[in-house]
Amino acid sequence: IAGQMMEMRGFPFKGGLPPGQARGPAPTSQFSILQMLIRLFRTLAPLRWEQIVYRPLRVAQYRAYRYFPWLAAGEARGGAAFSGSRIELFRGVIRESFAHLMPPMEEVAPVLADVAANRFTFLNRTIELVDVDWNRRYEGHLWNYQLHYFGFALPCARAGGEHWRRCRARIESWIEGARPGRSDGWDAYPISLRVVNWLYAYALIEGAEPDRAFLDRWRGSLHRQLAFLRRHLEFHLLANHLLKNVKALVVGGLAFDEREWLETGERLLWREFDEQVLADGGHYERSPMYHAQTLADLLECAALLRAFGRPVPPRVQVGLPRMAAFLAALTHADGSLALFNDSANTPDTRPRPILEAARRICCALEPTTDQQPTTQFPQTGYYVWASPDGAEKIIVDAGPPSVAYNTAHAHCDLLSYELWMAGAPFIVDAGLHGYGGDPYREYCRSTRAHNTVVFDGVEQSEVWGTFRMARRAELLDADWRVHDGALAFRGRYRRYDRNLVHERRIHRTVDGVWTVADCAREGDARDAVSFLHLHPSVSARKINAGLIECRIRACIVFIEPFADDGGEIDIELMTGSSEPVQGWYFPEFGVARPSPTICLHFRGRARTGFGYRLVPRAAESSEQ
Repeated sequence: IAGQMMEMRGFPFKGGLPPGQARGPAPTSQFSILQMLIRLFRTLAPLRWEQIVYRPLRVAQYRAYRYFPWLAAGEARGGAAFSGSRIELFRGVIRESFAHLMPPMEEVAPVLADVAANRFTFLNRTIELVDVDWNRRYEGHLWNYQLHYFGFALPCARAGGEHWRRCRARIESWIEGARPGRSDGWDAYPISLRVVNWLYAYALIEGAEPDRAFLDRWRGSLHRQLAFLRRHLEFHLLANHLLKNVKALVVGGLAFDEREWLETGERLLWREFDEQVLADGGHYERSPMYHAQTLADLLECAALLRAFGRPVPPRVQVGLPRMAAFLAALTHADGSLALFNDSANTPDTRPRPILEAARRICCALEPTTDQQPTTQFPQTGYYVWASPDGAEKIIVDAGPPSVAYNTAHAHCDLLSYELWMAGAPFIVDAGLHGYGGDPYREYCRSTRAHNTVVFDGVEQSEVWGTFRMARRAELLDADWRVHDGALAFRGRYRRYDRNLVHERRIHRTVDGVWTVADCAREGDARDAVSFLHLHPSVSARKINAGLIECRIRACIVFIEPFADDGGEIDIELMTGSSEPVQGWYFPEFGVARPSPTICLHFRGRARTGFGYRLVPRAAESSEQ
């Protein structure tokens, strides 16, 4: 609790409240201990009992391991079961079904080049390390986790030769050097990813590795890590963390013929499937990136269980194609993901290879946006429409921020949207730059980082810290209708402080004119700021006091703000600003690209109705 209160005291900006910046936590001098305790209570109230009970237990365990490492030791076994027919089954499934893990070798050439040069590139940050101290934190927590995942093991096993020998040296170095309680690599999450990467690499390289003593040591380490993981499942976090844990238990249980691991893993895997995968196929954290990751994990488990003669429940066989259809709908024409909530384009969540793996494993998928222009995912809260020629596509976010007991990856993005025009990204979500200690973290989660409205400078939900959310916005309803190229959307949510209901309507005419109309209901809001985040490739300029011209490829889109009472509207264009942070696009972890952001200030008109029209014109006709 003391740690949470200290995190509450952070306030990233100095001075007053600039135009377009929503209010976050007040500075320490204005934010009393009582207020912090109230906010902390509101944050803890929706948690499940496992999270409350297991968090102090896990913290105490790891602190004890730091000073008494013998407490972390488990039963010493060699793990000899991973051999012969088991390896053959693994090898066959990896090569035949795991398209997302077996790209063409030219695509993994940069990874192999880094291995050869003793470089480690994660989250677009490269460090050269000849000798790795596995108990040291070189960068932020997430970068260090990536280091301990050993994501390069499978490409090196495929390449063989000198690439594998270098990888083998790093594996031996980790086995000898990493210590529980001191190394990030002994946290349950990196264990879960590393043991799976190592098991897959082991299956591919075992027949070509002449050093049998090394293989014995490697198997022994894998078995010890899995035994440790079994005793340290992340019940205090649940969600995608626990799913990674149980996937590792399933894969490890199959490899080592450990019935307890396998039975525990299968029981929790199907329990979490029922909990985390919604009826429309979406993932309950409402993040396209974590959805892609979850789908890949479930596909791998299903394929391996089938290969070993283990049953896959019928509901999972139905649910996996629905998950693939959801992923396809939230994938853009260039293969990138929609960036709602905590989402970034990462090597391991590329949609197209995962969809190819789904095609191989599931055999047939439900229809996706490639076959039908309209897709609704009402349980997850995404609504997708694409024109028949693919030139236009809109994705509207109208779902709860996240599952109630885990809002770590939730943003203030209700009623926001992404829009492609002229076959290119036009209006985009700001995306995700990083997590703990990241300078853009507060901005990425804020309302002003999304294509929605801030009323009177108050956030949609009560976000604070790196992953915290106290009171949250409540979705009231959403309605979506499409007919012959005309589209009508209406959605409403109640702000976290219960003082305002935001209603948004999005309409597209058959001739391609978009109208976005907003108003405040059931509240006393006066001022409103509506944000439009443009892709960095789009140019924007104010033509006059009430018109903005945007150029995208061979198309010009005029943005025409309006207010129902006809009052004055202030238009502000911001690109790459730091005070406040605004006008940035984060398509990948660690990548910050300046991008034009339009801030439409409607002063004193929040309840009368306001908005903007997007009117496309061909560049040639516009110039005439």
